[in-house]
Amino acid sequence: MAPLKQLMAGLMIFGTFALAACSENETTSEDGTSQPFSSAPLLNPNEATEAQLAAIGSLTEADVAAIINGRPFTSMSALHAAISEGKEPRVIRGLYNEMFIKVGLNTGSEEDYKLIPSTLSPRHLAHEFEEYRPYSSIDDFAREMKKYVSTAEVENLKRYVTLD
Repeated sequence: MAPLKQLMAGLMIFGTFALAACSENETTSEDGTSQPFSSAPLLNPNEATEAQLAAIGSLTEADVAAIINGRPFTSMSALHAAISEGKEPRVIRGLYNEMFIKVGLNTGSEEDYKLIPSTLSPRHLAHEFEEYRPYSSIDDFAREMKKYVSTAEVENLKRYVTLD
């Protein structure tokens, strides 16, 4: 019986390390889908060319036209209202991993914070962003967020915000 317990303990430890390794580089949404964190710059839909927008696979021709004709969007929630109707959350999440209007850490709205892809629920993420205002630097933001998410996710979150 002792070898079986050792085997089970070993499998549990291995599983824990495997999950930790995956979670360091991936985000799992509330619908259970996983996407890797990216270090690529986000496309700003207010500045992107029509060709750049059309290259984003989850944007339809109508979405591209809505973005071009609706610019400039003053917030991410305004853009979201223009293009999100009828899209599944996983599609929106993938889209916002490619393009986003950065949100001010000190002046952003709860609605905009909730649109940032994260392993935290949108409500929890917005709460944590707002709780530690005002931020004097991006490093202050990173230090606070490391209490709740992995270092890799903090680096990813930094792509979505600006110090204002």
